[in-house]
Amino acid sequence: MKTLLFHVCLALCAFSGLQSRTWTEAQSGRTVEGDFVKVQDSSVVVRMANGATLQLPLARLSEADQAFVKEQAASAAKPAMAKTEEGKDEVKKQLIGTWDGYMADSDGSKQGDLRLVITADKITAFNPQGNREMGAGTYKISGKRIDATGTEGQFAGKKYEGIFSLDSKTLKWCSSNDNQRSSRPSKLQTNSQAGQFLMVLEKK
Repeated sequence: MKTLLFHVCLALCAFSGLQSRTWTEAQSGRTVEGDFVKVQDSSVVVRMANGATLQLPLARLSEADQAFVKEQAASAAKPAMAKTEEGKDEVKKQLIGTWDGYMADSDGSKQGDLRLVITADKITAFNPQGNREMGAGTYKISGKRIDATGTEGQFAGKKYEGIFSLDSKTLKWCSSNDNQRSSRPSKLQTNSQAGQFLMVLEKK
């Protein structure tokens, strides 16, 4: 039993030392032992052996310490970026397809029929009556924002900043129109005075 406890203690000591580092102040050469915790503003937070934390001004540390901090910050950022990209790809997969619906009036009532065909990098709008193509453009999504830039037909050269919600097979997309005074909406609701229109669509 004592032997087992001894080996466990050795393992814990080895593990606790993995992040331990000697931090050096560039001008004075003074050093301090501690584990890297995080970067906060222009300082690095270090945890001492007694559990207390200490903030060291990053600009005063040695070049080696500064390089180490940059590596740690970059490593921490990669999983978050990967998760963001993964979420964006999942939303794009849900958007791809043919959507039929209507333009909504300010009270939510149906104003006009609309069909959108969405691929990974393009949106094409049709008038369902005769399936007549009206125009097309590229789009980008970021969180709940969607921005489209017209490249073909009546939308060519025009930009539309919008927001959207995607629930199962229902897409609600509220966008500014092509008027320069029109801005990105904050609600999923048509506001003709502000030049904002809502599309309500169901996936076929």
